[in-house]
Amino acid sequence: MTPKLLPSLLMAAGSLMLAWRVKTLIDALMMAQRGAETNFRSITEFLAGQQTELPMIGFQHHVERSQKLGVWLMVLGFVMVGASGLLNAYLLWAGS
Repeated sequence: MTPKLLPSLLMAAGSLMLAWRVKTLIDALMMAQRGAETNFRSITEFLAGQQTELPMIGFQHHVERSQKLGVWLMVLGFVMVGASGLLNAYLLWAGS
């Protein structure tokens, strides 16, 4: 592997990690929207007397998992993209 190839590999890996993080954020937003709609319907049915109990849907497990993994994916992705730029600039400056 030549030194000129390393910045491109870092950029690709960092971009993939950031894309994965964005996808998990979009998935979480979609899940929250579906949950809010389900909770709204449950409340409406409860107030109309069609339900005797008020069920609530929680997302605590998904939120905890996203917080642990997601932050590290985002940080590592940005570090790799930044390292790619710095390494590329160094290689251009050094004349390799």
